[in-house]
Amino acid sequence: MTVEVWTSIGTWITAIGTVAMAAAVIVTAIYAGAALRATRDDSRARTRPVMIAELVPELLSHGTTLLLVRNAGASVASEVTVTFDRVPPADVDALPDSDMWKWLYQRYSQPVPTWAPGWTMSNVIRAGHDPLDPVSVTLSYRGPDGRHYSDVYALNPDHVTKATASTPSKVTDPVKLEQQKISALQALVRTLRER
Repeated sequence: MTVEVWTSIGTWITAIGTVAMAAAVIVTAIYAGAALRATRDDSRARTRPVMIAELVPELLSHGTTLLLVRNAGASVASEVTVTFDRVPPADVDALPDSDMWKWLYQRYSQPVPTWAPGWTMSNVIRAGHDPLDPVSVTLSYRGPDGRHYSDVYALNPDHVTKATASTPSKVTDPVKLEQQKISALQALVRTLRER
């Protein structure tokens, strides 16, 4: 083989090597871009606001159920709208004051401009043993980056109203009554400490 052939072969090997290196750089750039997007999405998911609607029993009023709306996320939610699958009547103010829906419709008739993390709004949605049908609550809001979120919570009151609990039996012995009071206070302290 002549020098010219060897030079030609060397040129081809160099060209193939250059193409292979360029392909490796492109593949690396694609993977790096995907990794950066995944990191950004993960960061956004961990730091975004998360609005939650839930039904909870009112602890000091047997049979009463509260609707809680709270921001369980790590950042401020803005322009929060709360709507229900139960459409409000044309004249909400005409509803009787005893109708808990009147207060819900009025409270959430306008968007809440800013909702801080951990902030909770509560309303009585069921007083005493009034009937309460399942309800869907839609929460629409924006995160600090301007991204829009919308979550629907289908709430079944049976999950709250059908709960069972025990109560201490009636005692007439003053010593046992004081022991029950101490036990109740200890349980209260444990509950508060866990929150």
